[in-house]
Amino acid sequence: MSKSAAILFVHNEVDTIGWWLAHHATVGFSTLIVCDDHSTDGTGAVLSNAASLYDIRVQSSDVTLTTRLDRQKRFHEQALKQGQDEFDWMMILAADEYLHFETARSVAEFTANATEAVLPVNWCLFGSSGRQVPSAFSPVETYTRHGLLNLPDHRVVRHLVQPRQIGGNPPDPFAALERDANWTESRILHFAASDRESFLRRNSSASPEKAWQNFDRNDAEYTGASRWLPESRRIASSIVQASLTDLYWRLKGTITHKDKAILEELELSPSQLTVPLPHRSTPRFRFCTLGQTQRLMLDTQTGSLASVGAGDMNFGRYNALILALEVSETSAWNACIFAENPLSGRYLPLSGSPALLPMVPLRIMTADNLILSPVNGEKIHIALADHPPTSIEATTALYSRMTGFMVLTAEGHNLAGLLRGIDRLPAPDASALGCAIAMLPFEEAARLSLTFPGLVPQNVMPLRPLQP
Repeated sequence: MSKSAAILFVHNEVDTIGWWLAHHATVGFSTLIVCDDHSTDGTGAVLSNAASLYDIRVQSSDVTLTTRLDRQKRFHEQALKQGQDEFDWMMILAADEYLHFETARSVAEFTANATEAVLPVNWCLFGSSGRQVPSAFSPVETYTRHGLLNLPDHRVVRHLVQPRQIGGNPPDPFAALERDANWTESRILHFAASDRESFLRRNSSASPEKAWQNFDRNDAEYTGASRWLPESRRIASSIVQASLTDLYWRLKGTITHKDKAILEELELSPSQLTVPLPHRSTPRFRFCTLGQTQRLMLDTQTGSLASVGAGDMNFGRYNALILALEVSETSAWNACIFAENPLSGRYLPLSGSPALLPMVPLRIMTADNLILSPVNGEKIHIALADHPPTSIEATTALYSRMTGFMVLTAEGHNLAGLLRGIDRLPAPDASALGCAIAMLPFEEAARLSLTFPGLVPQNVMPLRPLQP
């Protein structure tokens, strides 16, 4: 069978590197070869956790070379040269470039009948789709508008190459500027603009606004790449949960050793790990199904939600959703939703929520009858008017599904209480930890993220308050 590798040189892309890895594993690269250019934002931690799950070969750039361009060039040359004996096809990509095939189902299928040793794939420049701030969703679903085919930038190409034929000489992406772009069979989804805030933060040009105008192209809509999303979400969910498991053990070590340096970064004192916080009664949970005559369930065949009547209950196909409400005297209730029976996949697909977890954090606005995501503040696509919560018996089985979350939040939704909960939790529960983080005050979650770079996934970070 044909073997292929994608080659990536990366620096400080913590928010999207997991999606890049998941996408290129999905399109069929056998191996991902990644050189981390000494990132400081946690990119390396994500790569390390992902490499424990998939064939992702991580290395560091050569610091004896003084410029990033020289380090990148050296890495590309060495990767191509070293891959000659192992890979049939290799491709150099950037962190904002996602390979896409129009009809082929994989790299192997796309290259199966190739008669040339070098296959060029043109850029397709995607704009911000009007987005101003970062998104926790995949770039493939976040940015769906791009420039027109005749845009000169689209003549830039990346190449699938046979390394045995080209040696260690990286192909020139500007070698085809005289030829019109062609997206008939493939394209490089180039998310150069992304959201405006991120673009302006990382752009180093003398005229960032001019650069933004060049890359923010939104002339046409394209959603063909969405066919990769179910599998890339599944892979990304594994990476997210591996990072949260890593975070659990790091926090466990901090508590065990009372690491003063880390506690100072978290703005906590050792006494807060041993002295109980002010008394708070144990939260009461109300368990509900969604719906009365029609129950909202997960269709395991399609991966989508479905309203199912009592006469149509096929428990081999449908998995009932359980809503655990943390009873509150306010008009905003914290809640978690999960499937009654364990999922065969890695996460519960819930439209509107970016959390790639088996248990999804929610915020119920009782006055408005709305369900929101505490991560992005967006509406979850469950109509409570059509699927009102219906209380069910709080069984031991249901409480056992919530044990990790209840332990982590027993002393309230605060960082000190979370660490004390970690101390009591005997084993990692990535889903419970992700939900607990999503319900922290933003400032406390941000301190946790800064202290443990790369271990607090963006898709569980609570919504950032609007600036006054």
